[in-house]
Amino acid sequence: MLLNRFVLAIKTQSRETLRAWSYQCESIFAQRSRRIQQLLTFYQSVYGTQGLKQLWRAYYRRELQPPIRGLMLSAVGLMGLNIKRMGSDGFDWNKERLSLSNFDMCRRDIEFINTLPNNQLCESCKAKKMKYCYCQLGNQRCRKSGASIPSTSKQGPSPGSGPDSGSIRNCHTPIGLDTREAPAGVVRIQAQDDHKWEPYFSKNEFSIWRREERSSLYSYKVYARFDDITADDFLHVQTDLDYRRQWDDTALRLELISEDPVPGSNSHLIYWEMQWPRLFANRDYVYCRRYIKDEARKMIFICNRGAKHSTYPALSGKVRVTDYWSLMVIKPFRGFHEPGLHFILTYYDDPGIPIPQNIKSWVTQKQMPEFLTKMYVATKNYACTRALKMKDMFNSFNIINEDYTANAQRGSWLGSLSRNSVSHSHDDETKKR
Repeated sequence: MLLNRFVLAIKTQSRETLRAWSYQCESIFAQRSRRIQQLLTFYQSVYGTQGLKQLWRAYYRRELQPPIRGLMLSAVGLMGLNIKRMGSDGFDWNKERLSLSNFDMCRRDIEFINTLPNNQLCESCKAKKMKYCYCQLGNQRCRKSGASIPSTSKQGPSPGSGPDSGSIRNCHTPIGLDTREAPAGVVRIQAQDDHKWEPYFSKNEFSIWRREERSSLYSYKVYARFDDITADDFLHVQTDLDYRRQWDDTALRLELISEDPVPGSNSHLIYWEMQWPRLFANRDYVYCRRYIKDEARKMIFICNRGAKHSTYPALSGKVRVTDYWSLMVIKPFRGFHEPGLHFILTYYDDPGIPIPQNIKSWVTQKQMPEFLTKMYVATKNYACTRALKMKDMFNSFNIINEDYTANAQRGSWLGSLSRNSVSHSHDDETKKR
């Protein structure tokens, strides 16, 4: 009997039922939308854009069921086709993507960081008053099998002519990065691996060595450690072009030309105009950047190399640097989000025109430490700003926002319907009497 009255009440009050139901759905949907927006904003503030992408990929692999996953992949595929149909930037990533084998050149850098507690200075590093010595490890040669050849000199082994003299290039065996989701790439860095590293100078927390690549042209290797910044923040400062425009006053132009559409590639094509001192023309670069964040090894690798793009030709009044490459290793003390890291930067560029040696020395010994210090300060400022944003986010983070909560008049449509049903049944009983 009660059920029949309940059904009758639904039929007679369908309009009120629909209105109450819509109010309830609106309230729930508004609350959930607000919650999702707050969560996304919060996680982006904590982990950054790249961290948010990694969280999404982890959720996608673990939580989404195959039918939903297939539907989402179809939507993404259609979107990609639509973007491609709208126009291409003319850059062939399949031919220009940096090879993962470039990171194998960092093997000696990893060994150097891991053996720092036992680091001993060679005679050349002692003469230069270096804090650390890279020469003994960096100049060590390997046989074709990859086995190291023991050094017989405190200054490092010298190249020989016999078959057992080995080569530094042979030491670049794969370091075993976790790159299951990353495309391989084909473009490789060309460096003079068999030339010897020599100490250059040590200043503050920086130790710098150099190696001759060509006549009077050197590549440089910089080591430093920072105890109060995190690897993730340091990576953000390295890769965020918008933020770099704020802290690097020598970057006159810094533009993203293209981004590799293949998931997991982490590759970008960038234009960079660098301000040089007076009496010198500014230098500009078009280069490809790729980075790998290895969760298993707790290390980050960044690789840059000069490239070309038809919409960014060389301009008069600027010197286009085409022969340029760099490699960076970032190794946190513990985790990516915890303070403390080692980093090694190896870079080389050919300025394109002859420059007096004293100018080169000034740029290397003065400008480079100043730039690296500026980069460290920028990382500290970024971490401080992010912490303040997190604090504000926590203060304003409410699971239920009163602006979106259903008011008392809306109430529960089921409860309202039950009350109306009871009221109608009471009226019927009164009429019968």
